[in-house]
Amino acid sequence: RMTSQNYGTMAKSAAAQSLLDHEKQFRAADDDALEENRSNKSKEETTLSSDNSAADVTSYHYVPLKMGGKNTAASGALIQEIGGLSTLEKMTTRFYSNAFLDTTLDNFIRSHGDPHASRFSRWIHQKLTGSSVWDEERASRSSRPVTVANGHTIVVHDRSSAHVAAWHSPKRPSEEVGRHFNLDECRVWMRLHFWAMREVVGDASPSFTDYYIRFIGHFVNVYESTAPTFARDSARWSADPKNIQEYIDNGRTMNDVLGLSLGQALSQIPQEEADDSIWPYDMM
Repeated sequence: RMTSQNYGTMAKSAAAQSLLDHEKQFRAADDDALEENRSNKSKEETTLSSDNSAADVTSYHYVPLKMGGKNTAASGALIQEIGGLSTLEKMTTRFYSNAFLDTTLDNFIRSHGDPHASRFSRWIHQKLTGSSVWDEERASRSSRPVTVANGHTIVVHDRSSAHVAAWHSPKRPSEEVGRHFNLDECRVWMRLHFWAMREVVGDASPSFTDYYIRFIGHFVNVYESTAPTFARDSARWSADPKNIQEYIDNGRTMNDVLGLSLGQALSQIPQEEADDSIWPYDMM
C-alpha cells in the first residue's frame, strides 16, 4: 500500500530528476558547455608571465574571436596585457558586488556566500588562455547538493548546473521559477559586467576590451538568442556617469530596459547594430 511518505519520496525523486534533465538539456544545446565538459581532465598548467595589475596602456590590435580552444595564444596575450588572473578576479568581484544589489539579478543568486567571483574569473581565464585553473577549481568543489526553490536540490559542478540553479533560485517569484533568462535580464547582466570591466581594466588594453565584448556576445547567445545584438550597447552604457547615477537613484533597477519587447529594445540601439547578423564573428 502506498503511504503519504512513499508519495513524498517519489515526488522528491521526480523533482530531482527534472532538474537533472533540465541541466542535461541545457548543456546539450550549448556547444561551449559540451567542450568544457570534454576538457575537464588533467592538462599541463599554463603559466602566464604577467599576473599583476594592469600597467601601461597598450596599442590596439584586432584579435579574431575563436572558441573551442583555438587562438588561445592571441587571447591569452590579451589577458597578460590587463594583468592576468588577479585582474580578472578584481573585475568579477566588482561585478558581483553590484549584482548582489541589483533588484533583477540578485533574484537569480541563491547565496552571496558562494565563491562566484573566483569561479567566474577562472572560467574566463581558462577560456581565453587555455589554462586549467577552472578545471582545478571544479575538481575541488564539494559534491554536496544545494537547496533551490520548492525544496529541490542540485549539485553545482559546472556552468550548466550553476545556471539551472539560478533559474530555480528560491529568491525568484514562484511563477518565474525555472524560467530561463529573458533579453532584458541579459541586458542588465551585460551592463553591470561591462561596467565592472570599465572600472577595473579601464583603458589599459583597448584590444582586450574589444575582444571581451565580442567574447561575452558569443556566450550570452546560449541564454537568449537575441542578446548578442545588445552587447555593444550594454558596454557603452557605463561610459556615461548619468546612466549609472540614474540607475542607482532608481533603486538599482534598470527601468529603461525591463519589460520591453524585442522591437522596443531594438529601437534603443543604432540601426547598423540592430541589422548586423555577423557580429561578434566579423573579421577585419
